[in-house]
Amino acid sequence: MKRSLHVRLVVAAAWLLVASAPAAAENGLELHNQVFQEVDVTDAQGKTQRERVPAAKVVPGTEVIYVITYRNAGKDPATNVVISNPIPTELAYQPELGAASTAPEVSVDAGKNWGALASLTVKGDDGKPRAAQGTDVTHVRWKIREPVRAGQEGSVSYRAVLE
Repeated sequence: MKRSLHVRLVVAAAWLLVASAPAAAENGLELHNQVFQEVDVTDAQGKTQRERVPAAKVVPGTEVIYVITYRNAGKDPATNVVISNPIPTELAYQPELGAASTAPEVSVDAGKNWGALASLTVKGDDGKPRAAQGTDVTHVRWKIREPVRAGQEGSVSYRAVLE
């Protein structure tokens, strides 16, 4: 049995807590959201490298990475899976350069319209349309093109900066 699934993540006021809609549990797709930041770590030989660590204390200007992991806990493949995530108002979405094939669609109008950030416009302070920017993004979504087989898992992610 194939089924279509639309999953919407709801971000709590603390913006680190995420709950999935009831449809996710009913259809067997489990979601887990984590927030990371990248830090420079120096090893015993003095070599420095960037590592992702869970975001603990984040101050304005800090970039965070939201990683949403999904897993099909059901018995049947899930098809037409769409994962939507609102962006907290305290965050400015950061488009990843050169990642067009994995980049999510974004919305600048609370999910009414979707597209690549470069294709969207908003009303400027002068009332005239202007190109949308990361600070205008209200939601991100991913369309999982291939069926998610029983037991299969994957992840999607986006970057944002705390304003």
